[in-house]
Amino acid sequence: MTGFDEQPVPAGDAAPRGERVRIAVIGLGAISQSVHLPLIRRNADLIELVAVVDLSDARAREIAEASGAGVAAFASIESLIDAVAAGAIRVDGAILATSGSHAADVARLVAAGIRVLAEKPLAFSLAEAEALREVAGDRGIDLAEWVRVGYMKEHDPASAAAKALLAEVEIRAVTVEVLHPADGAQLAFANLAAPPSDVPAETLAALIAATDATVATAIGDAADPLPKLYTNVVLGSIVHDIGLLRHLVGGIGTVDRARHTGPAFPGSLSLGGTLAERTDVPWSIDWHFIPRYPEYRETVTFHHEAGTIALTFAVPYVLNVPTVLTVVENAEPLGSRRSETRWMQEEAFEHELRSFAALAAGHPEPGPSVAEGVADIIVGQRMLRTLADSIGAPLGEASEAGAAGERRA
Repeated sequence: MTGFDEQPVPAGDAAPRGERVRIAVIGLGAISQSVHLPLIRRNADLIELVAVVDLSDARAREIAEASGAGVAAFASIESLIDAVAAGAIRVDGAILATSGSHAADVARLVAAGIRVLAEKPLAFSLAEAEALREVAGDRGIDLAEWVRVGYMKEHDPASAAAKALLAEVEIRAVTVEVLHPADGAQLAFANLAAPPSDVPAETLAALIAATDATVATAIGDAADPLPKLYTNVVLGSIVHDIGLLRHLVGGIGTVDRARHTGPAFPGSLSLGGTLAERTDVPWSIDWHFIPRYPEYRETVTFHHEAGTIALTFAVPYVLNVPTVLTVVENAEPLGSRRSETRWMQEEAFEHELRSFAALAAGHPEPGPSVAEGVADIIVGQRMLRTLADSIGAPLGEASEAGAAGERRA
């Protein structure tokens, strides 16, 4: 049983062709304030913001008022869905930018006939994803046509160019390095709203308890700091690299080594193994939280038989800071050639938003959906299992991650 009313949702029930799609933004924290809301305004020819939702009623009302006439404010997803069911508002799609896991809310929204762009991670547990799939199955919904997971790097023109180049070479090794300063250093420019004070303590406590239960399903009674490394680092940050490697080279296969170091949480994670489709090719990810590092930097490097292809990503919260594609190749007879390409007027989040607008209108383009999100969770669980083994605190075999080494995405 899914707990939802099992009435079919028409697969073509979306915005009429030629009309702007009507979008709700759910969760009004840093990513919505700095990225999603500004880009919706910038793409007003395609998208109409009709609703905002936040646990803080005051924040929702403040942002609705600042967004212009006709934007409704809600303090819960349930109240938004009730308004849609009553015919008080039409919502074609929702950007789900709440913290933590998203699968249960995605299920509620698609059951109400609303297509969804969910920020990562899709879920903390495979059980949550399976429950979402059950809802879709009950209603005859193809989730690939209803849901996208927010992997904006897959929409980056630099990633598209790198993918085309990588298809033509024999890869020898893949390395990822992430230098992650404190969030405040990345968001000082954004003039974010002050943290809300009107969310009831019991509401927050219930959300924390639900998250703890979900994480326990995924990784069992894991020793500290494994639960927070799983939610905050592996599925909170490194999942972007898991997804990018899946998109570019078929994904991560084995996770053979993992090490956690650093003076304080979250510290540094060093991970490695072999690729899924090219099992003789090693990969490594070195992720470092350095609070006072001057700027966020993420470098993804592919060495191959004739040179190197590398992507350097800047802080994601600042729009239109281009990703740099670097190509190193032979320059006959005895030299080498190094080129750098930037797409100065292209924004990955904006491409993602436009693609979601097409999905919300019922005209889906290719993009990461639930199947890809589940594949990335499985890899994340393999990482945690290997990390737990490395500290002498193996995960229980009854947990999802305890069996992650045997699963295949």
